[in-house]
Amino acid sequence: MAVILLVEDNQHIREAAAEFLRLEGHTVQELDTGAGVLDAVRSGGIDLLILDVMLPKASGFALAREIRGFSGVPIVFLTAKDSESDRIIGFELGADDYVVKPFSPKELVLRVRALLRRVQDDGRDTGHIQGFRLQNHRLEIDGTAHLVRLDTHQVELTSSEWEILLHITRYPGQVFSREALLRSCLGYSADGITRTVDTHIGNLRQKLGEAEWIETVRGYGYRFGGEPE
Repeated sequence: MAVILLVEDNQHIREAAAEFLRLEGHTVQELDTGAGVLDAVRSGGIDLLILDVMLPKASGFALAREIRGFSGVPIVFLTAKDSESDRIIGFELGADDYVVKPFSPKELVLRVRALLRRVQDDGRDTGHIQGFRLQNHRLEIDGTAHLVRLDTHQVELTSSEWEILLHITRYPGQVFSREALLRSCLGYSADGITRTVDTHIGNLRQKLGEAEWIETVRGYGYRFGGEPE
């Protein structure tokens, strides 16, 4: 069971969601503003953050941007905005899921359950260190410690970025379609938006530097370009 920080200014929505999450066995901390969110995440005691996009005197997007500067905690956005562009913005900021209001508290519980299961299973068959080479660079994936190192630097990844990288490095050189990555790596949380994959791949590429660790195969998808050691 997880410690969940729920940030939502609408009391009815917040209390209903918190009640269902507690019935699932989770510990839920509630906030009705953005104040205190950064400190709570920095404390290291939060397993998952549910964050309203539109908060009094605060933007959930802005808070997520700051959080991604120091933490990979899973983030689920709550929002009344249902356009694809808004969802893409959320995923570009490092969100792991995006729930549109009005929603059923049961739906939120299912999404949280799926996301937590994905996070817990990330290292299920990678209990060792994998090393890859590309040009003069080395990429190291430590499944036990849940760490990624590029040369001598640690790379901070979100849950979705980690899952995609873990999947494509299992099969170097194999091409994966966007649909396959949605199905295998993101599952229920992606809502079938294939552009979500492009967003996560773009974020991964930015974090992995100038070497082309992830190659685009035009008209089909992506493949990992590193050579296993």
